[in-house]
Amino acid sequence: MKITILGSGTAVPSLTRNSSGILLQDEGVNTLFDFGYGTLRQLLRCGIDYHQIHRIFFTHNHPDHICDLIPFLFGSRYYHEPRTRDLEIVAGPGFEDFFRQMIDVFGSWLKPTEYAIKIITQDEEERSYGSLRVLSKKVKHIAMSRGYRITDSKGAVLAISGDTDYCQSMVDLGRHADLLILECAFPDDMKCPGHLTPDLASQLANEAECKRLCLTHFYPPCDLKKILEQMKFQGQLFLAADLMEFSI
Repeated sequence: MKITILGSGTAVPSLTRNSSGILLQDEGVNTLFDFGYGTLRQLLRCGIDYHQIHRIFFTHNHPDHICDLIPFLFGSRYYHEPRTRDLEIVAGPGFEDFFRQMIDVFGSWLKPTEYAIKIITQDEEERSYGSLRVLSKKVKHIAMSRGYRITDSKGAVLAISGDTDYCQSMVDLGRHADLLILECAFPDDMKCPGHLTPDLASQLANEAECKRLCLTHFYPPCDLKKILEQMKFQGQLFLAADLMEFSI
């Protein structure tokens, strides 16, 4: 698996950190995890045409994780070069109703003309998508929030938290993962409900015993604090930057 951090930031505008998005490439299939605003341009920077996205997983439906789905669907109707590849969208319970309401707001402008969209509701379960097995569990943010554990055909494991506070389910998803991508929204002295701090992220990752940890989803105060000095993780640690790549 090749993993690219498309966005290491949040809803707060930043010249260096895009909103949330992760690109996973495996056996010729391009999969997105979240689609925050600016993700379409980040894909271009990676050499990926937006028509080449096969499947999208959403951790939840907050705007900084979903906004570029709107121009993505609108652009897929472009008369000169419309999308023809069917699209799968995977998310937790409640997303399908949200998606339907979003389509209703824009009328026909987001509806496919040359392809089909399949919404897959995945709750706390494991399913197969091509070469990948994906386990999802509810995490501590909002009712729809799901974290993911992705295993490829060779047994490599990636875990993605989306937004979450400390919870046992995220520890379980990250257990012995080759790479755990974990949010760390605020410094220790600015704890916000539903989000992690360096101390809590360290606790979670150490309990999971993941091999590598990549922190992401940084609000601006994180860039002004010495986050690395606040971390107590015992393994290999990375602070995400936009377009950072991993192979596992």
